[in-house]
Amino acid sequence: MQTLFTVWRILLLAGILIFPQLLGVLLYYRLRRAPRWLAFIAAALAPAIVFFFLSPIYFFAGVREAYARGEGCGMPAMAATILVFAGTMMELGGGLFAQIVMAKRRRRQVAVSKGEK
Repeated sequence: MQTLFTVWRILLLAGILIFPQLLGVLLYYRLRRAPRWLAFIAAALAPAIVFFFLSPIYFFAGVREAYARGEGCGMPAMAATILVFAGTMMELGGGLFAQIVMAKRRRRQVAVSKGEK
């Protein structure tokens, strides 16, 4: 049972890291009619913003459970806060990386389509 619990926690952590990135990519394609620079900036910042607001639900849940049992000090809350900020920076870097990869892929597709004409 402990193994299933561990696997579930890992899947939750992976989901909270992957979901904002997918949302950023979808946002980029949704803003296709907007200027390209605006779509790029919005899609690069969206994963970090979504992670910043959704991750405390996950990271602070264990802290709340520990306080309910009567055990705990301020260090788990501080660790959760550091994880939220570190994850936000990772999401910001990942969002920029994803947008750069998509821009290079788009340029390559445009070059191939111009070469075919």
